[in-house]
Amino acid sequence: MRIDNKDELQKYLTHIDILPDELTALERSELLAKGKEVDRMPCCLDGGETMAPMLGFSIKDYYFSSEKMCELEEYMYRTFGTDGVGVSCTLRGMAEAMGAKVRYFDHNIAQIIEPAFSLNEVDRAKRVNIDEDGRLPIILKGVDLVKKKIGHEVPVSATVTGPFTIAAMTVGTENLLLGTIRFPEKVHQLMEVIVENNNQYIKRLIELGVGIGFADPLSSTSVISVKQYKTFSFPYFKKNVDYIKSYGRGCGLHICGKSKKIWDLLPETGIGVFGLDDIESLQEAKDALSSKIGLQGNVPPIDVMLMGDPLDVILSAKECIDIGKGMPCGYTLTSGCQMPIGTPQENMHALMNASRIFGRYK
Repeated sequence: MRIDNKDELQKYLTHIDILPDELTALERSELLAKGKEVDRMPCCLDGGETMAPMLGFSIKDYYFSSEKMCELEEYMYRTFGTDGVGVSCTLRGMAEAMGAKVRYFDHNIAQIIEPAFSLNEVDRAKRVNIDEDGRLPIILKGVDLVKKKIGHEVPVSATVTGPFTIAAMTVGTENLLLGTIRFPEKVHQLMEVIVENNNQYIKRLIELGVGIGFADPLSSTSVISVKQYKTFSFPYFKKNVDYIKSYGRGCGLHICGKSKKIWDLLPETGIGVFGLDDIESLQEAKDALSSKIGLQGNVPPIDVMLMGDPLDVILSAKECIDIGKGMPCGYTLTSGCQMPIGTPQENMHALMNASRIFGRYK
């Protein structure tokens, strides 16, 4: 079906009824995993702390309340029907547990204000206690609450930060990048500690029975070279993935920014799903990766989800759906990164409805 502009889309929409979902999100996920027929293409809303103001929470309050984390995820599922919910460690969570200082804001995401230590002090790298350090206990309780509250209806996952990104948050991005050139042995030493810390956290997530995804923006080739990725990121990320697979589980990965130059390496990490940034081409990713791993993305989170109107969202989503249909290892419609603060709820409804209109399998 060819629809090229908003006028054509508006005319089309006036003549159709949006059919309701026939399955719960969990039923849809379980059937897809078995290669069975489902009602529509899965679609997930990438939210988290940026969605907290939608329920009247300050972002700072959200960060420190397991109950608010759960309330938000239930709202996202009950209101929009998203095919996945979960709670993130956030990019700064593990670094804070290792000693980095974080500043929290009512109306913005948290920021690192002081590294935990310098690379020259890497012997101070801390083995965390996930039940005591930083916000990790709060986050894990939030994950547990979500799982118990709605895990019987919708897949629940938790986001873990990629090791290289944790390293950047722990010692400072500029210091880490310089260290890969001047003090590579110290970077490797730090990465080993981070892998161990991540594995502790991952073990608890597996015990809670939730899915696992990674966010690793500092592994983008917008930031580091392919050589740096191969040397300082890939082997340590793979250790975390191997640990997950040792439990018979799988995981996914999202990298913000450019990633095309390392696409050939991603299947070797052992991940099952890759979420690409909207800066990259979904068609090119399909051609390169879809026979090996599942894909998700990549409706623009700012230009479309935040700044567009519902018709813009549906048009962009339809383009993704047309590419995503028939991918051998599966495709999930979502935004190319986390939706920003202030994303209109009508645009979230539009994204979900795009899967109900154009993503139907029968």
